[in-house]
Amino acid sequence: MKSARISLSGRHPMPSPVALVTATVLAVAASLVADVLIVSAGTRVFPSTVGYGHFRFSDYGTLTVVGVLVACAAWPLVIRVSTAPRWLFFRLAIVVTLVLWLPDLALLVRHQPVRAVSVLMVMHLVIAVLVYNLLVRMAPPRPDAPAAPGLDRPAPAPELALVESAGPDQFGREGIAVETDHGAGDFNRRLAWALALLVGVEFVVGIATLASVSTGRASGWIPTDGTVIYLVHAVVGVPLAIGAVLFLVHVGGSTRINKLSAWIGGVGVAVAGAGGILTVAHPVRLVGLALMLVGSVAAGFGYLLPAFDRLSDDASSPGAD
Repeated sequence: MKSARISLSGRHPMPSPVALVTATVLAVAASLVADVLIVSAGTRVFPSTVGYGHFRFSDYGTLTVVGVLVACAAWPLVIRVSTAPRWLFFRLAIVVTLVLWLPDLALLVRHQPVRAVSVLMVMHLVIAVLVYNLLVRMAPPRPDAPAAPGLDRPAPAPELALVESAGPDQFGREGIAVETDHGAGDFNRRLAWALALLVGVEFVVGIATLASVSTGRASGWIPTDGTVIYLVHAVVGVPLAIGAVLFLVHVGGSTRINKLSAWIGGVGVAVAGAGGILTVAHPVRLVGLALMLVGSVAAGFGYLLPAFDRLSDDASSPGAD
């Protein structure tokens, strides 16, 4: 057990539930997008693989979602039993990837196309790298705060603190309270970055969908042309909406810039989602496309606000060039 760095005694720190859910949602979405891109690239590089049975979205998409959810459920268990969770989870990811390659090798034994099977093996490897990095970076173990000696009262919440200025400000006022965001602020900034990235992915996939699906098609939820990219566009929108809601819920005790980011981004996502629903009906499809564009731009701007704020702080800090 020691060689595997497993310890069943003692209390090990666990990740934040919000961080774990967010990482899980992003892992599913990122893996599905990666699947589609890898299959698309594989069929372009190897035209002979077009139409290969295992390249159907319903085929690899279902297996991907199941595998990613299992990995995301395993991460907190690894944290619970290991003294070095990242060390152990990395090695487990390698072992699982090798195990998942066994069915691919079985396909080769059954004389399946080598090039097509190679694309599947690359898909498994890329998903393993994506899921591992999202989990260990977005939902790391959360260490317990040490108790202050000699104090019976609980420590103040780490999310928000009030720091009084040491002297008068430029207007001569004493004791100006300044909001500083600590632990929760770091998570909110990471979540805002992740949502901004997801908005960018959704925007790029939306452009690809617009190029693949005719705007003059008849009313209906699923088009006959460009079905796969259309479904990917819809699938990515689901974790984006969930993440926007999680950000709004979690940002309550944070700084003003994070609250503004959550609300602008959330409204943008809602507008884009409403536009997506309108595109189903042919008479209002152009209105829906316009709303999707405006909403995406607003959401991206909103979720990048914390980054802009940090850049402005760095530029105005003493010693900045």
